[in-house]
Amino acid sequence: MERAPQTLVIDASTATKWFVEEENMEKAAALRDAHLERRVTLTAPDLLVYDVANALNYNPKVSENNLKASIRSLLEFELDLVPPTVEYSSHTAETARKFSISVYDASYVALSDMIATNLVTADRRLYEKLSGTTRIFMIDELDLKWRIP
Repeated sequence: MERAPQTLVIDASTATKWFVEEENMEKAAALRDAHLERRVTLTAPDLLVYDVANALNYNPKVSENNLKASIRSLLEFELDLVPPTVEYSSHTAETARKFSISVYDASYVALSDMIATNLVTADRRLYEKLSGTTRIFMIDELDLKWRIP
């Protein structure tokens, strides 16, 4: 019997590493590849597309052509992108207030809470703020065999 892939929520700080040379880009790429190979299912708020595009837009190493190609690639990865609903938006707002974080960051945290799975981030400040209170892991904590600590 084949085992269903594990679902993980990723945030923009993780997905951005697929397109720029940064620390832990290899782990982020391995996570993306695991998704493409259907060993892991990656999900995120649909906001992720705009978050990543914004990060790339402000990166001086990313040309306009690379920006467009990166956005196209991001969409072609067929992530499970979740649109806002009344329930999800309400939970996001509650999460933002509860942890004193932006609504943008809270959308990733709320999604991981709602589907009872782990959030993978490369945002050290977000991680430190939420560590011990939610299922959040730094990208550098990932076991490349996809056993989340």
